[in-house]
Amino acid sequence: MTDEKTTMAEVKQFIQDFSDARGWKKGQNAKDLVMALSVEAAELSEIFMWLHSDEADSVKEDEREFEHLKEEIADVFWYLCRVCEHFEIDLTRAVEEKAVKNAKKYPANQE
Repeated sequence: MTDEKTTMAEVKQFIQDFSDARGWKKGQNAKDLVMALSVEAAELSEIFMWLHSDEADSVKEDEREFEHLKEEIADVFWYLCRVCEHFEIDLTRAVEEKAVKNAKKYPANQE
Protein backbone atom coordinates (compact mmCIF):
# COMPACT_ATOMS: atom_id res chain seq x y z
CA MET A 1 0.00 0.00 0.00
CA THR A 2 1.14 3.54 -0.71
CA ASP A 3 -0.48 6.94 -0.19
CA GLU A 4 -0.66 7.45 -3.94
CA LYS A 5 -2.52 4.21 -4.68
CA THR A 6 -4.55 3.39 -1.57
CA THR A 7 -7.82 5.03 -0.57
CA MET A 8 -8.69 5.95 2.98
CA ALA A 9 -11.50 3.37 2.83
CA GLU A 10 -8.99 0.66 1.90
CA VAL A 11 -6.69 1.58 4.78
CA LYS A 12 -9.56 1.63 7.26
CA GLN A 13 -10.78 -1.75 5.96
CA PHE A 14 -7.25 -3.18 6.26
CA ILE A 15 -7.06 -2.03 9.89
CA GLN A 16 -10.52 -3.39 10.62
CA ASP A 17 -9.75 -6.78 9.03
CA PHE A 18 -6.39 -7.02 10.80
CA SER A 19 -8.00 -6.19 14.15
CA ASP A 20 -10.94 -8.55 13.59
CA ALA A 21 -8.62 -11.44 12.71
CA ARG A 22 -6.94 -11.06 16.09
CA GLY A 23 -10.10 -10.58 18.10
CA TRP A 24 -9.09 -7.07 19.09
CA LYS A 25 -12.62 -5.69 18.78
CA LYS A 26 -13.95 -7.86 21.60
CA GLY A 27 -14.64 -5.61 24.51
CA GLN A 28 -13.54 -2.58 22.50
CA ASN A 29 -14.93 0.64 23.87
CA ALA A 30 -14.45 4.32 23.13
CA LYS A 31 -12.58 5.10 26.34
CA ASP A 32 -9.97 2.40 25.82
CA LEU A 33 -9.47 3.30 22.16
CA VAL A 34 -9.00 6.99 22.96
CA MET A 35 -6.65 6.17 25.82
CA ALA A 36 -4.61 3.93 23.50
CA LEU A 37 -4.51 6.76 20.95
CA SER A 38 -3.27 9.11 23.66
CA VAL A 39 -0.55 6.67 24.75
CA GLU A 40 0.64 6.24 21.16
CA ALA A 41 0.68 10.03 20.66
CA ALA A 42 2.78 10.32 23.84
CA GLU A 43 5.19 7.70 22.49
CA LEU A 44 5.49 9.75 19.30
CA SER A 45 6.19 12.88 21.35
CA GLU A 46 8.78 11.03 23.40
CA ILE A 47 11.00 10.69 20.33
CA PHE A 48 11.48 14.47 20.37
CA MET A 49 11.32 15.06 24.13
CA TRP A 50 14.99 15.81 24.78
CA LEU A 51 15.85 17.28 21.40
CA HIS A 52 16.24 20.99 20.95
CA SER A 53 13.81 22.38 18.36
CA ASP A 54 16.71 22.98 15.99
CA GLU A 55 17.63 19.28 16.19
CA ALA A 56 14.16 17.76 15.71
CA ASP A 57 14.56 17.20 11.96
CA SER A 58 17.74 15.21 12.60
CA VAL A 59 15.54 12.22 13.48
CA LYS A 60 15.33 11.42 9.77
CA GLU A 61 19.12 11.10 9.60
CA ASP A 62 19.24 8.30 12.20
CA GLU A 63 17.93 5.12 10.54
CA ARG A 64 16.76 3.47 13.77
CA GLU A 65 15.15 6.61 15.15
CA PHE A 66 13.44 7.32 11.82
CA GLU A 67 12.04 3.77 11.78
CA HIS A 68 10.81 4.34 15.33
CA LEU A 69 9.15 7.59 14.19
CA LYS A 70 7.34 5.80 11.36
CA GLU A 71 6.15 3.08 13.73
CA GLU A 72 4.73 5.54 16.25
CA ILE A 73 3.03 7.57 13.51
CA ALA A 74 1.47 4.34 12.23
CA ASP A 75 0.26 3.47 15.74
CA VAL A 76 -1.34 6.91 16.17
CA PHE A 77 -3.05 6.62 12.78
CA TRP A 78 -4.13 3.05 13.56
CA TYR A 79 -5.95 4.05 16.73
CA LEU A 80 -7.39 7.17 15.13
CA CYS A 81 -8.92 4.94 12.43
CA ARG A 82 -10.24 2.53 15.06
CA VAL A 83 -11.89 5.40 16.94
CA CYS A 84 -13.46 6.55 13.67
CA GLU A 85 -14.71 3.02 13.01
CA HIS A 86 -16.12 2.76 16.52
CA PHE A 87 -18.14 5.95 16.10
CA GLU A 88 -18.80 5.45 12.37
CA ILE A 89 -16.98 8.69 11.52
CA ASP A 90 -16.00 9.34 7.93
CA LEU A 91 -12.51 10.70 8.58
CA THR A 92 -12.14 12.32 5.17
CA ARG A 93 -15.46 14.12 5.57
CA ALA A 94 -14.60 15.15 9.15
CA VAL A 95 -11.30 16.66 7.95
CA GLU A 96 -13.06 18.54 5.17
CA GLU A 97 -15.78 19.86 7.50
CA LYS A 98 -13.16 21.00 10.00
CA ALA A 99 -11.22 22.75 7.22
CA VAL A 100 -14.35 24.72 6.31
CA LYS A 101 -14.71 25.85 9.94
CA ASN A 102 -11.00 26.67 10.18
CA ALA A 103 -11.14 28.66 6.94
CA LYS A 104 -13.80 30.91 8.46
CA LYS A 105 -11.96 31.20 11.76
CA TYR A 106 -8.51 31.63 10.18
CA PRO A 107 -8.90 33.16 6.74
CA ALA A 108 -5.94 32.89 4.38
CA ASN A 109 -3.82 35.99 3.98
CA GLN A 110 -5.17 37.97 1.09
CA GLU A 111 -2.38 40.21 -0.10
